[in-house]
This record gives sequence, C-alpha cells and structure tokens, in this order.
Amino acid sequence: MTARPQRKNSVDTMAEAFGWLKRNPELILLFLIVGLVDGLGEVSFLFGLLGFLLLIVADAVAHRYAYAEVREVTTSIGDEVGHVLGRLLSLVGATLIYFVAVTIGLLLLILPGIYLAIRLSLAFPAIVIDDENALGGLETSWNVAKGNLLKLFGISVLAFLALFSTGIVAGVVGVAFESVVAVATISAVVTAIVSPIVQLSYARVYLENRPDSESGSTDRDDDPWGSTGDETRTNAADAHW
Repeated sequence: MTARPQRKNSVDTMAEAFGWLKRNPELILLFLIVGLVDGLGEVSFLFGLLGFLLLIVADAVAHRYAYAEVREVTTSIGDEVGHVLGRLLSLVGATLIYFVAVTIGLLLLILPGIYLAIRLSLAFPAIVIDDENALGGLETSWNVAKGNLLKLFGISVLAFLALFSTGIVAGVVGVAFESVVAVATISAVVTAIVSPIVQLSYARVYLENRPDSESGSTDRDDDPWGSTGDETRTNAADAHW
C-alpha cells in the first residue's frame, strides 16, 4: 500500500493542491469544459444531465491525479477517465445518496446538512482510489472524515471565500465595462481553478487517512475534531486548520 502523505492543515493542503494543479494544467481545461456543458443545462435537460455526469467524472479524475501525485507517477486525463468510467455507477449512486442525505440535513435547521456534507465528502476519492462501491465509499468516508472535520470544513470555507471574492471582483468588472461576458468569463475561469484544487485537497485528506487495506483501520484516534496525541502531530489545531 502506498505510504500515507504527511498530514497538513487546511491552508497547506490547498497550497499543495495548487502546486499539483500547476503541474497538471489540463485539469483546468477539463473543468472549463464541464462548466460550459453544465451551463448549457439551462437550455436543455440533456445538457444538464450530461453536465451532471461530466462533473462527477471530472471530480473523480482530480482525485486520481492526487493519487498519482502522492505516488510521484505521471498520469493523463485519458488514462484516468478510463479508470473513472469503470467506477461511474458507484460514483453516481454515492452522489445521489449524498445529495438526498445532505438535502434532508439542510432542511433540519441547516447544520445537520453541513455536518453530513463534510462527513460524507470523502466517499468519492474512496470509490476511485480504493475501488469501493457506493455504500462502501460512504461508510469509509464516514469513518475517515471523523478525525478531519475541521480540516475538511476549513477547505470548504477557503474555497467558498475564494469564489465569493471572485464574484465580487467579477461584478465590479462587469459594472465597469458593462459586460456580462466579462463577468461570466472571470467566474468560469476561477471556478475551473478552484474546483480542482478543492477536489485534489479532499483526495489528499483521504490519502492521509485511508483505511489500512488489511486491517481496515484508519490509524486515527476517536476525537471527531482531530485532536491527537501522536508525536508527529504536535499541534491539533494546526493539524486541521
């Protein structure tokens, strides 16, 4: 089994993911194409369905790229798409269960939905990295995310802040130049950069904590917020933020 990467906090995890993206800029193009197709979903239901499937594939390809980076091997979108398509039914199944669970949670005063979204977010790298089925991936995510809730939440918050700031900048540019196209272009490009960074980050968190293939252990403590007495993790708060 591949050695686990060193644990990092949210900021350092996303910084490393950004470095991976710079080495693999084809992921930006992939997410740009997915965003374009998804945008056409407003015109046609078929484009909307295609965009939904392509987004699942693109996210999973990013997870596979993270796996390749950790192993220090070279890969390509063509190679990884082939693997991802073989796991597509499990990915779609897990996605549907994920959205139903999170939606119900959001209806229950929002916080349960946020908790479920974080706790189940690692199902998808589990499916394409360790070939879990839909239910197995969700169960693995439930166990693995337990000790990384703050880190995963931090990654999500940082991504939201990046997209929110971009929206403000794009809006200012749009008003200044009176151009809707400029707003759409800026938003699309930034989203195509931020989205793979987030998925690469999630995959890295999973790879830090993936279950041992023989024992099924995740080699973590039972503190859901990530506190630990491990000598290699000298500061619990820093390890997750």
